[in-house]
Amino acid sequence: MTLELFEHPALTSAAARLSTLRAAAGRIGAPDPVAALRHLDCAPSEIRTSAAAVDSGSTVVTTAASEFRTGVDLAETGGSAETFGTWADTVDGQYAEAARAAAATAALGERIADYLDALAVSTSAEVAAIAEAAEPAASAVLSDDRSAEVVSTVSGACASVVRTVQRKVSSLSSLAAELEPLTTPAVDLS
Repeated sequence: MTLELFEHPALTSAAARLSTLRAAAGRIGAPDPVAALRHLDCAPSEIRTSAAAVDSGSTVVTTAASEFRTGVDLAETGGSAETFGTWADTVDGQYAEAARAAAATAALGERIADYLDALAVSTSAEVAAIAEAAEPAASAVLSDDRSAEVVSTVSGACASVVRTVQRKVSSLSSLAAELEPLTTPAVDLS
């Protein structure tokens, strides 16, 4: 049997621990417990890398805003200082707003990565426990035992894995409200 690889190492580990249950499920036509894990596969480390890049970008914007403000302060001492100052204040505000949005986005990325990581780890532990409890029945099915008790145990374990994954996936809806602000531009440049 080949090792099923996932983006998240905890799910790869869970898939390995589900291998006997998966083989038994295939023999009796029960849902594939490893396939259910695909719905939760994620790469928190990639999200963290992206969040760090956005956070670095916010630092660059903050520095640029500071340099811009210094230039504005020097330029405001010239001829049309009032008009220039109004325009400069608008641009300065856009810089600040962009920097705040970038920092908030980076922080959100970190929270999402942490949440997904914890979700994958907890799911892995839960489904591994289900597989462990069903191991004797799964082994019996693989030894051609088709008694009602072992078939029911294997089917029930597979269904339990699927329900666990569905419950975990449904918890992702709590992130929707946090992601909503990212659907609109952070700064209106008009």
